[in-house]
Amino acid sequence: MKYLEYLKSLHDRLLALVPAIQFDKTQQLHFAKVALYASLIEFTSAMICLIENNGRVALPSTFRSFLEASVELKNLNADPSYIEHMYASHMDEWLRVLNESKKKNAYLAGIGGIPHLDELIAKDEANLKSLKEKGKHPLKVFVRFEKAGMIEEYRSLYNFLSCDSHSNIRALVLRHFEESEGKFDVVMYRDEPIESFVATLDTTAALLLEASRDTHAAFDTGKLPEVELMQNELGKLREGDA
Repeated sequence: MKYLEYLKSLHDRLLALVPAIQFDKTQQLHFAKVALYASLIEFTSAMICLIENNGRVALPSTFRSFLEASVELKNLNADPSYIEHMYASHMDEWLRVLNESKKKNAYLAGIGGIPHLDELIAKDEANLKSLKEKGKHPLKVFVRFEKAGMIEEYRSLYNFLSCDSHSNIRALVLRHFEESEGKFDVVMYRDEPIESFVATLDTTAALLLEASRDTHAAFDTGKLPEVELMQNELGKLREGDA
């Protein structure tokens, strides 16, 4: 299937360009950009692997993670101060874990035994308060998509992907319901044709290329012409499917 083969080729070629990305490892902003871009490449590889190895049930959840990472990188590229929202979210979630560990949660026993835990909590609370006072508070998912100019994606793609991740009834029917002659069977490892994943593969390729263009431009790698060539290839692929 040409979209899958294109995405596999795209992944390999973009991965080969990664060593050209040189950045300042002491800067939080540089680290976050490169780490998000690295995540997009690895999520792409994971989706390819799931399609080819009977793991298609996990594809929507992986694509959801890919989409969220894309949104974060778009926002970070548009506004360097967005990283403070990311750190506010990080601290907010980490504080939930630290406070829960004090309640003798068996899964958090190791964290609950950390010396001076209350001091650590107080420090993170102070840091989070400082960020909030600057207007850099944790953002809900919708606001992140809104900032990235991706409201339509949130209200369509993301809705379906979230339902799948949460295993609601819609997802269960799509995964395991098969009707024939007025009767239905519960199926496992549904043999969906690869063609049914065209929208996912196309969107993945487009967002990965956009992230690649912005990343190579931001770090002045000299590889933009190669990325732009790959974008032209996607345009031709789409024309062929029109």
